[in-house]
Amino acid sequence: MRLKDARSFWRIMRSVSLREIEVEASRSISVALVGLPERRNEALSRLFPDKDPDTAHPLLRTFATIAEQDGFPQESGSFDLVLDAGGGWAPTEAHISTVSILELRGWEAAVERILDEKPGLALALGRRFAGLRPSVARRIIRETSMANAEFAMLNALPGIVPVLGLLVPTTIMGDMLILAKNQAMMLYRLAACYDLPLDLRARAQDAVPLLGGSFGWRALARELVGIVPMGVGLIARGVVAYAGTYALGEAMRQYYELGRRPGRAEFHRLYRSAIGEARLAVASLQSQMRRLPSPRALLKGRSDDAGDA
Repeated sequence: MRLKDARSFWRIMRSVSLREIEVEASRSISVALVGLPERRNEALSRLFPDKDPDTAHPLLRTFATIAEQDGFPQESGSFDLVLDAGGGWAPTEAHISTVSILELRGWEAAVERILDEKPGLALALGRRFAGLRPSVARRIIRETSMANAEFAMLNALPGIVPVLGLLVPTTIMGDMLILAKNQAMMLYRLAACYDLPLDLRARAQDAVPLLGGSFGWRALARELVGIVPMGVGLIARGVVAYAGTYALGEAMRQYYELGRRPGRAEFHRLYRSAIGEARLAVASLQSQMRRLPSPRALLKGRSDDAGDA
């Protein structure tokens, strides 16, 4: 399937399982916030930047400490996440895991720790807590960009090392379908993170910048299928896939967060700013590929297996 026109784009958008994203984003989660009153208020202002910290927040429960005498449940698994804003720890026989903002020396580090330890909750947390959305959204963008870079590099391998055409599954030997579907998935996940409706009609206007623009999927395809010599092709394809996907994702994140749709000049700026990060990501992927068995070793292994049989 070639990405030649808008009809291909809409077929790809419809192929994404919105139900899976909806289930992930709507997952029931329980969050506790512990600590001194002034520290809790600081954390609440971070979690709900558009609300008064003194307003009741039904999405979480607050306690002075994790001690039973302060009303904190001692049963294991009472909360999916316990955030300690400062001064919330207390001796207790219960095994209660907390993420401490003070110990991690700042809100940003605490958020990254939460997302590292609770990846399955990231989308649901972003949807419920506006203060977590930028971090969750950027992680979605980077993960998708990395996945597309890896795919683009693997897709280039058969042309760089012809023998790999016999070894690499045909599912990664096609055109831009996988890259485009990953980008569509990214768009829907970003929408879910910002608590927006997950349906094709509602997201149609969001997707307009992805159609036919300098950083649309067809433009990305033209760059990726360009003939480039040997290993340079591997690196170039990975960088283009990463930076192109990142620019699209960051444009959507800014639109959802700020309500401002980036123009062509902003797309160019986002793309250029992503090149440095893309090179670092691709260098990491290339290092991992170098540790893989060589094509001859793979063929030898197959021959040995056939001989044993």
